[in-house]
Amino acid sequence: MRRRLAPHTSGNRRLSDARGQHLLDVKVRTVTARRQRRQKLGGFFWKSTLLVVVCSAGWFGVTTALDKFFLSNPEYTLRRLSLELDGVMTREDAVDVLGIREGENIFRVDLAAAESALRALPQVADVSIERRLPDGISVTLEAREPVAWIAPPEKDADPFDPEFAMLADGSGLLMKPRLVQPEFYHLPVIYGVQSDNIRDGEPLHNEDLRRAMALLDDVTKSPDSLLRVRSMNITKGYCIEVTSDRNARIIFAPEDFPSQLARLRQLLEHCRDSGRELESVNLMVRRNTPVTFVMADAAPEQNVKNLAQQVKGRKN
Repeated sequence: MRRRLAPHTSGNRRLSDARGQHLLDVKVRTVTARRQRRQKLGGFFWKSTLLVVVCSAGWFGVTTALDKFFLSNPEYTLRRLSLELDGVMTREDAVDVLGIREGENIFRVDLAAAESALRALPQVADVSIERRLPDGISVTLEAREPVAWIAPPEKDADPFDPEFAMLADGSGLLMKPRLVQPEFYHLPVIYGVQSDNIRDGEPLHNEDLRRAMALLDDVTKSPDSLLRVRSMNITKGYCIEVTSDRNARIIFAPEDFPSQLARLRQLLEHCRDSGRELESVNLMVRRNTPVTFVMADAAPEQNVKNLAQQVKGRKN
């Protein structure tokens, strides 16, 4: 029996030795892998530290150079502030809005904030701000073009008083003027808008007011209509009462403005060719439109006849 067991015992010993060798190899590889990981982590740490140091030194150097050559350089002190304001405001108002003062370094001026402050003004359509080396800043404004005054609701209020009245541009934006240009006084005035519908910097909220602006736009696009609007009244709501530059009273229905303007043009052409003066017309009536004309003053003609008769009597 012992002779038969001998080979089996020898095989177990070899198997045990192989397992021991395998475990030893695994431990060696584990130790080696740990050492390699520590080396990689250590190398990454030192490289990262070096990169941070280099970047910090570079940032410090760049900051120092910028401060020395630009931010603290007296050559870049603001001495020229060029303002092209397009009639929106005075120079003093613009300086206050911009928050820019002469004597500042032009590179320390926050141009984005200054541009935002100007764009917040309802009358400003576009803004351009740029530095002009070595000591200048240029500001250019493009103003919105007003097309009408929106009169205050008070009866005795001055429709051209910027303290209470508003201007409206073609898009219907309401704006309180900071500076009234002479040509603004020739713009038509729209009456009958309630105060709760007038807000600076907001679009039109009143439907009647939007219709009046649409009529005014059609008139502007049709110069051959011979109509020059002096004022518009939207108080009644179901119609728009227009007063022309010749003091004629014209009533429009609140829709289909092109056809009404076409009929009005024919009437005004007749007045022009016949020498008659229009007093009033109701364009809401399509057929047999009510029209009145200014009565000719007979007094001057009678005076001329009397004068002629006196001269004739003297000769006799």
